[in-house]
Amino acid sequence: MSSLFKSSRRARRYERQAPSIAFRAGMLGVVTLMLFGVLVFRLWFLQVISGNEYVAMAQNNRVRFVPNEAPRGIIYDRNKQPLVENRAGLAVTVLPAALKNPASELQQLSQIIQTPVSDIQQELDQHKDDSYSSVVVKKDITPDMKSYLIERIPLYFPGIDIKKYPLRSYPGGAEASHVLGHVGQIDQQELKEPRYKGYPLDAEIGKDGVEYQFDKYLRGVDGGTEVEVDASGRPKTDATGQPVDLSKKDAIPGNDVVLTIDSNIQKITENALNYGISLARAKHYPAPGGAAIVMDPKSGQILAMASAPTYDPSVWVGGMSNANYAKLTNPSAHDPMLNRAIEGQYPPGSTFKSITAIAGLQEKLINPAATVNSTGSWHVPGDPTVIFHDWSALGVVDLHRAIVMSCDTYFYEVGYHFYKDNNNQGIQKWSRILGLGSPTGVDLPGEAAGRVPDPAWKRQVGKTPIDKMWLPGNSVNMAIGQGDVLVTPLQMASVYCTIANGGTLVKPHVGLRVEDAATHQTIQDLEPPPGGSAGIDPHNLDLIKSALIGAAQPGSAIGGVFAGFQPTIAGKSGTAQVAGKSDYAWYASYAPADNPKYVVLVMIEQGGGGSTSAAPTVRKIYESLFPQAHPAPAAAQAPPPPST
Repeated sequence: MSSLFKSSRRARRYERQAPSIAFRAGMLGVVTLMLFGVLVFRLWFLQVISGNEYVAMAQNNRVRFVPNEAPRGIIYDRNKQPLVENRAGLAVTVLPAALKNPASELQQLSQIIQTPVSDIQQELDQHKDDSYSSVVVKKDITPDMKSYLIERIPLYFPGIDIKKYPLRSYPGGAEASHVLGHVGQIDQQELKEPRYKGYPLDAEIGKDGVEYQFDKYLRGVDGGTEVEVDASGRPKTDATGQPVDLSKKDAIPGNDVVLTIDSNIQKITENALNYGISLARAKHYPAPGGAAIVMDPKSGQILAMASAPTYDPSVWVGGMSNANYAKLTNPSAHDPMLNRAIEGQYPPGSTFKSITAIAGLQEKLINPAATVNSTGSWHVPGDPTVIFHDWSALGVVDLHRAIVMSCDTYFYEVGYHFYKDNNNQGIQKWSRILGLGSPTGVDLPGEAAGRVPDPAWKRQVGKTPIDKMWLPGNSVNMAIGQGDVLVTPLQMASVYCTIANGGTLVKPHVGLRVEDAATHQTIQDLEPPPGGSAGIDPHNLDLIKSALIGAAQPGSAIGGVFAGFQPTIAGKSGTAQVAGKSDYAWYASYAPADNPKYVVLVMIEQGGGGSTSAAPTVRKIYESLFPQAHPAPAAAQAPPPPST
């Protein structure tokens, strides 16, 4: 029985196992059917549903778009003389996917095109998401570089090519470089700015000056060609060796911009500024730089804007070399990239006295007939410990003579009366009305605001309780354009435009119009709307204008600088003191005095007194603007005073 029992148990175990094998076989069949179904569905999806998409992807793998950069618009002066043009250049491109030995090939290329490997690699890294597109790594190669590469590209540089590339050209060299600016490749930070939305990684954009300000007009629309490429991404060629072009889109050049600048007057102004700096240096002043401006006082059009030292914008074409950058940034170069006319901030010296006089007359704190006795020094009434000096003991002076002789004592009294009148901020008020303390709004980037100091400003910047107080000396110093007041040369030129034109505020500008490059039709008028009235009483303005005429005549504070000159000039000199430096020389003027056509302003850093270098520079400009003017006989040239 025992044997029978064991046998029966084995039989029952076998009976239980048989259904398990069948079940497993069935499950395997189901799984096989499911996998087959998934495969069939996937094939159906790829061929029927997504077929067009994958056809397009395949098409894209054999087609590449080779961009054709659009030339920028031309920049003209007011007489349609080109200030910035384009020239045909050549650029070296690298196709990363076609490089066989990237490290070696890029190292050799670096030596040929004289560009650091790190710079080449940086350009390639910016386009690393598309290794099948050519990347421009060097613009404006030399003929020798071109010849060397063409001979070796087929065998040694399979991923490197040469293409045509439009480059900027400057017919006048360094002429008006601070106004015109330069172009360069957009960087990662600029790509994030709203104004550059949609720009490609390698876009050329305006970096400064007019190039930056009017970039949206000057920049064209890039074109390009669709070419068939091989597995390495290189363009295929037909039987004649020409690339197989599938389609072509022509580049559209940018629009042209016409400026208010007159290139002839610009040359005159730049040459005169260099003359003035040389004159100051000949008299042993450092004179590291300066600025000169010529404006139309009625419209605010800037006919010339010079800043010295200057630079040649062509150094930026094709990329700035390390050597050139080192030269431009060397302290001994005195910051040639700085546009001193709009970015430099300086105490205006006695050119500011016209503003003080306007404020005093308008606020009725000045009686033009009242006199002050100038003894050569002055102190705050009741406080003999602080002495303010005058450049000379001029005796009894009224408002007219105070401006003609640039009498500091008279204006010390005016400043003190403003302080006594419950700290009347009339000087600050009229300074701001005339445009000081804020940018003029000129259509150039980088303009500084200057500074009009007041009690609130002192409380904010003062370090000690005394520093935070507005004291009598603050008003006294401000009245003669010293102390904490700062202006740009363009701001002071604009002030004298308002005086010259009879009291109308102007907005200085360099943009005149935008023209279609093909038809030369005006697309956009860049002239700003007319300015409003400054609200100066005409009688008060006449008093100022009469004094400014006298201040430019022999016997005035500047001596005989303008002796014998026709037409009559109206102007005011300035000698601004800066701690630890030689005096800054100013001269602000307009002519003809009876019907002003030009405002001319010159400022020379550490150039001595206004009559030493600035006023002679202004005369030099006027001699070219008015050819009928003739130099005064040597005997008529009275020596200028030591300071004005």
